[in-house]
Amino acid sequence: MTLRLARLLLCLLAAMAVGACQTISDKRKIDYKSTRVLPPLDIPPELSTPDSIQGPVPGATGMATYSGFVSDEAQKKSQSGSEVLPEYDEIRIERDGQARWLVVKLPAQQLWPRVREFILDRGLIVDKENPQTGILETDWAENRANVGSSIQMVLAKSLGSLYSTGTRDKYRFRLERGATPGTTEIYLSHRGMVETLISNDASGIGETRWQPGPSDPGLEAEMLRLLMTSLGMKEEKARTMVASIGADTPPERSRLERQGNGVSLSLSEDFERAWRRVGLALDRTSFTVEDRNRSRGIYFVRYIDPDTVQKKKGFFARMFSSKEKEPTNEYQIVLKGSSSQTRVDVLTKEGAPESSKTGERILTLLHDQLK
Repeated sequence: MTLRLARLLLCLLAAMAVGACQTISDKRKIDYKSTRVLPPLDIPPELSTPDSIQGPVPGATGMATYSGFVSDEAQKKSQSGSEVLPEYDEIRIERDGQARWLVVKLPAQQLWPRVREFILDRGLIVDKENPQTGILETDWAENRANVGSSIQMVLAKSLGSLYSTGTRDKYRFRLERGATPGTTEIYLSHRGMVETLISNDASGIGETRWQPGPSDPGLEAEMLRLLMTSLGMKEEKARTMVASIGADTPPERSRLERQGNGVSLSLSEDFERAWRRVGLALDRTSFTVEDRNRSRGIYFVRYIDPDTVQKKKGFFARMFSSKEKEPTNEYQIVLKGSSSQTRVDVLTKEGAPESSKTGERILTLLHDQLK
């Protein structure tokens, strides 16, 4: 028993020494480690015929085939003699208020596999992907860089899932056609979950529940920096560009307005700026963007109101009552703008004005993100 304990202590001391050295030399802000097996870089399910991919993501121009793409990549590798991505500076970071995004001088069908591979390389798992809307969303993951001291990092590495930080992160990458032909805009948003202790007055025993946490602009900026370096930019330049984009709080530019029985959201900015900011606000909240039409200014979203409680009826109530229609959770977020003002309204799936409490709640959520 004494010999086994001595061996265990020696192993822990060695691991602590290695962990301390790594902590001093590598001060990382992001360190994700997946517990599930990462999926291979296959063609998304929506593209069932690999030899006839036409415009898989927004921003694609003309017609492309998977076989042609593979042939082009193989030719590039044979010419360069290595699989290292070519280094180029056709990347810039832009900012509007607290929103940041990348503008890359590449078509979207070339960026899509690179962004997807970047996500997997960071230890994250692709949970949802929709080439038609240009959205890649990760699964919830724990940032091991938040563990803390070197001893805690050693415990986290040794014990794995037995040592938890109590926080989880999810990222959404959205690719859109850029304002300049031949460019693609990459929007990145973060969502957080926090494990909270909930006390039970009846039993006196507390339990933990996962609750939504605030989005972290710092993590978004760090992930953008890592993405820029993975696309070929030198790390020092990427760090300088991200640092040059400040995070000062802009003046409030949105307000809720009541008109009769309805509510609308007014933004003090033109349509192009409002379209970008509303898109990021939808990404950061509990909305699923099913589709979008930029020329008409419409986001087609799916939203489930957490305050709506579905009460189950008893056996006899179900027998003698008429079947109630299930409430819809699909809406249209419509933007109508001028050179200095944009109005945001919530419509039903069919395009009629949404005057329910859910419509007002949707606009309130957007207002909280855009103000």
